[in-house]
Amino acid sequence: MLSMISAMLCLDSVGAFATHSPRGSSVLHSREKWAIARRRSAAWWGLHQSRLLQEPENSQFGRQDYWNKFYKKEANFSWYAGWEDLKPFVEEFVDPANDRILIPGVGNDAILVDMYDDGYTKLAAMDYAAEGIERCREMLGESRLAASRDGTGMEQVELVVADARDLQGAFEKESFDAVLEKGTLDAIFLSGGHNKTLAQQNLDLSISELGGCVKPGGVWISIAGVVDDQIQASFDSRSEWDSLVRQGDLYVTEEGFTSNNVDGSLLVWRRRTE
Repeated sequence: MLSMISAMLCLDSVGAFATHSPRGSSVLHSREKWAIARRRSAAWWGLHQSRLLQEPENSQFGRQDYWNKFYKKEANFSWYAGWEDLKPFVEEFVDPANDRILIPGVGNDAILVDMYDDGYTKLAAMDYAAEGIERCREMLGESRLAASRDGTGMEQVELVVADARDLQGAFEKESFDAVLEKGTLDAIFLSGGHNKTLAQQNLDLSISELGGCVKPGGVWISIAGVVDDQIQASFDSRSEWDSLVRQGDLYVTEEGFTSNNVDGSLLVWRRRTE
């Protein structure tokens, strides 16, 4: 499956990369009602535009119109692995009952629904394309959204349109216990197209923006299959992150699940407390 994804990525020097897989889910609690309303408005109408937005002509990955069309065409696409494949590894680092988790670049990946159904009820999902967030809402369905509403009638599921390179305050700093991404950093790097300086800048900006949302002691879990070297190097250059599972490592869970059964490289970091 990984070789198939890599081949698809090479179609355009940054082509389409995704593979069909199981379902998924995402939920999150916000402290401020006005913030929820503002973010959801942006999600539904696609009003959020980044100051840093730069859409190269030679890369589909860097274009919102490409992703919007992609999400309209494909109802359910999962990057590298579905929830059942990832669950043993996520559970090694995340407390499902208490930890707040951010899923960037969620698109139409059904991991959102699977995690929600599996008891993860403190989640937020974001995507660069409004159509991806609309797909998430459709996959969650009204029954889950209704079940997630708090006593005031506000939905606890947070779905946000945002550019990872410049979140523009979409999330509070140090408000998440974990980031879980599958292929998002790959796509962000490849969005630079033939301009490798821009590609590296996009990657570094995104790690800085998303990483700033993680609490000290929190974790970042990535599944990557295309630019593993660049991702690892970007984290290695940052003093605030300790690498728990590095590129090329074979990680074995307490129950004996091994990371080489996941399509893509499992990479994990913990944000330092000092």
